[in-house]
Amino acid sequence: MSWTAKKNKPARFEWRRQSIYSKLCRYARPRLIKVALLGILLVGLWIRTSNISPGRILAQASVPAHKTSFKLEGNTNPRESAVGKVHAVFGELNPTYERALRLHEAHSLQMGHPVFILRERILSGLWSKPAFVLATILQEMSKPEDVRLKWLLWVDADVVVMNPQIPLDVFIPPSPEFDYVNLLATGDRHGLNDGCFLIKIKDWSVKLLSGVISFHHFKPERYWRRAVVKVPQYWFNAYLPDQNEGHSLRPHEFRPGGLQIHFAGNRDGKRPEHMASWMNIAEQQLPEFRKPVEDTSLPDEIRKFWGHLSERRAAKGISAALASTEQVRKWLLKSMLQRMLKRIPKWGIKRKVKRTLKVS
Repeated sequence: MSWTAKKNKPARFEWRRQSIYSKLCRYARPRLIKVALLGILLVGLWIRTSNISPGRILAQASVPAHKTSFKLEGNTNPRESAVGKVHAVFGELNPTYERALRLHEAHSLQMGHPVFILRERILSGLWSKPAFVLATILQEMSKPEDVRLKWLLWVDADVVVMNPQIPLDVFIPPSPEFDYVNLLATGDRHGLNDGCFLIKIKDWSVKLLSGVISFHHFKPERYWRRAVVKVPQYWFNAYLPDQNEGHSLRPHEFRPGGLQIHFAGNRDGKRPEHMASWMNIAEQQLPEFRKPVEDTSLPDEIRKFWGHLSERRAAKGISAALASTEQVRKWLLKSMLQRMLKRIPKWGIKRKVKRTLKVS
């Protein structure tokens, strides 16, 4: 076939290719969204059809608790709290994790934090964590708004509470200026660490966790980022401190009076031994570690953190009340274009981007 014949090829062949492609685009994404919605529905049905709520899974489990003589001193009367704690301890019995769980229960009893504990695997791999957090959020959202919890703290099994006198409510962002914040997370030298994080109970969190669970099927959208704030790691996700003398504490290290220690990683294979040694200290309730939150530096540090964040947001042109989502979207788009501008070598394209920034 000559070049002229190819050029004058009937348009119906091109139309057929385009129609097939358009059909794929038309039906692929809705099907993926349906998969995500089906996942939410299945989790909701699992909650509704079970005879127990997520918070009572521990009591119904067949896994025996680790026997310990630890008993919390002081007032253990439940107080009203807007924050619940979520754990997952399942699989082969691990006495170290069971012992750490008792410390979390004692802390929750004193501070009035409801506890939700998963005792059976829901999904394969590591996906049981977001699935159970999602199930707990859906369970809370089914309650009247005035009686439901406001936030949940996820805690890995290798976290040891050191100071049971610190209420989790102290970490909640100030209202109304930071009402847009839905997730408080920390990071280490490897990036995000999800061993401990605070997530708000609202529809945003349902969408986020649904996206996480169905991550293999579709990519979550970028707008999650604007409602997430990275907070200092030592607040509630601190790592072991360096035992060398004369060593100054680094931002990620635990300090006396802090809430808890996360034993992330297991390079030397001695995680149970390390946890046991610090649980011995926690169960002794030494005054050096067991302090009322007012006697620690946390309240002042938390207040300064949100104050500095407020100043930075004001300097970047974001109003204190975060008037609209559109305002944040434009600011993120402008920041992205500015980063792209630094990487573009051609001045002609740079001038176009600059004109776009001026217009926006």
